[in-house]
Amino acid sequence: MIKQSPLQVMAADADKKHLYSLTSIINFGLVTLIVAILILAITTYSKLKSFEDSLTLMTSESLPTVVHSGELYSQMSLLMSVTERLSSANSDAMRRIAYDAINQQLISLDDVVMDQTDNAYMMAQLQSIRRELADLNSLVEQKLTINVLLTSQQEKLYTLHSNVTETSSASVASLANQPWYLALANIVARSSEVLTTDQLSLIRQQQRYLSTLLDELDSLSKAQSASKIDSATAISAQIRRIILDDTAGLIALRQSQLKIVGRVRGRGNFVRNLISDYARLNEFESHQLNESVLATAHSTSRLVSQQVKHISLIFVFVFLAYVCFVLFIHHAVVRRLKTLRTQVQQRAAGNSKEIALGGKDEIAELASSFEKFAATIEHQKASLEELSLRDALTGIANRRALDERYLQEIHVASRQRWPLTVMLLDVDFFKQYNDNYGHSQGDECLKQVADLLKSQLPRKTDFLARYGGEEFAILLPNTSDTGAIRVAEGILQAFKDAQIPHDFSGVADHITISIGISVSQDVLGEHSIPSFEEADKSLYLAKRQGRNKWIMFDADTVK
Repeated sequence: MIKQSPLQVMAADADKKHLYSLTSIINFGLVTLIVAILILAITTYSKLKSFEDSLTLMTSESLPTVVHSGELYSQMSLLMSVTERLSSANSDAMRRIAYDAINQQLISLDDVVMDQTDNAYMMAQLQSIRRELADLNSLVEQKLTINVLLTSQQEKLYTLHSNVTETSSASVASLANQPWYLALANIVARSSEVLTTDQLSLIRQQQRYLSTLLDELDSLSKAQSASKIDSATAISAQIRRIILDDTAGLIALRQSQLKIVGRVRGRGNFVRNLISDYARLNEFESHQLNESVLATAHSTSRLVSQQVKHISLIFVFVFLAYVCFVLFIHHAVVRRLKTLRTQVQQRAAGNSKEIALGGKDEIAELASSFEKFAATIEHQKASLEELSLRDALTGIANRRALDERYLQEIHVASRQRWPLTVMLLDVDFFKQYNDNYGHSQGDECLKQVADLLKSQLPRKTDFLARYGGEEFAILLPNTSDTGAIRVAEGILQAFKDAQIPHDFSGVADHITISIGISVSQDVLGEHSIPSFEEADKSLYLAKRQGRNKWIMFDADTVK
């Protein structure tokens, strides 16, 4: 006969009498453990005093240095940010705000550097950054000044042209020479092109061409009648000064603007690199400080190890007293709780394995409760998902499911660089169908429409949803214009073949459908995204043009 241990005998007797409770046993063990921990804490207090001294040394000397280094790095990041704002400033107010922010940031950096280190090289580097930022501010100020002058000259040119236009509009008969006015308009138009040209070589070509046009304008001015020649000549000379003046002309100012923009960009990049180098230098010093802190931490760790050894010798006596209790906890509680956790995790992951544990204690009751709760949650979850993603009438996906699928397909199409088609479909004259056949028959008609549409989408990746009312939506991944048209034609033909009666339609004697299509496009390397708004506009145009047809969205024709 196998002799049982006292714990096994106690557990067996308790199980037979149904008197034992895991809760009572664990509570008793925890109370005893707390008392033992208090005794152990009082015993080891003196041993941990040296460890406290080591931590105090780290927090009062090493860590503040590391914190200062991190603060300096943060300040340099902020300085780089406001430098970007200064470089991109497009008004004098923005420039002043950005430069004031830079000066405030430099003052903060001075304070941090003075607190952290007395390294002369780092101070000199900071002064160099300050000078470069001042130069960058000056360049930005020059850029903005040129922008103002260029805008002023442009306004002068447009004002002069407007005055001539108003004069000619007031009295067409007084216009001495129509070719002169056309030449003037051509010069103004060509001058506007200078403001959008970003290459100096092209601007020089435009300068030569404008000079030729102005010479022609001078010739046309001299060919005017005696009463108009002085006015035409004066206007021609004024336009020449506005456009071709060596210092204040449109072309000269545009060239200066492009040059100063390049200098601002170059100086901005240089300053950013300078700040980045300064930050890397600080990072190197921070790395050295970190090594020092790690060395201190390692020394403290060795001290802690020694203290742990001493404490372990004391703790072993307490531990031996709990061996039997731990064995009981392991067999009766821990192992069964691990099994319960595994079963719960498997059930939560979708495994249909039943949650069940043997016994008549609290853990067994907990397992039973988990099983009932999991079954209830799964049933409710399935019901909610079915209700939230399916249209109750037609059985296809609803608007919420469509929105989720649309976002997924956009991401896939953008990543794969393939076309995506969005279709919106509307049953023609469905209100008249409902009014004359009744809403019950209208519901049956919508079910037939949904079945017909599903039959025209053989690919598993194609997606059909009820958009609302008598409107439906279709998503066709990896489908170009040609494929979209083929599907649309197939749908129209399917409704024609189905011959669902509709004697009150204004299009045919059967149910018809109108389709709006939006397809993604690749334009100059940019991948456009098809939208329901574009498809809706196309659908509206299809209905306006007689229904029972499809319309592909085109920005030039669909408004």
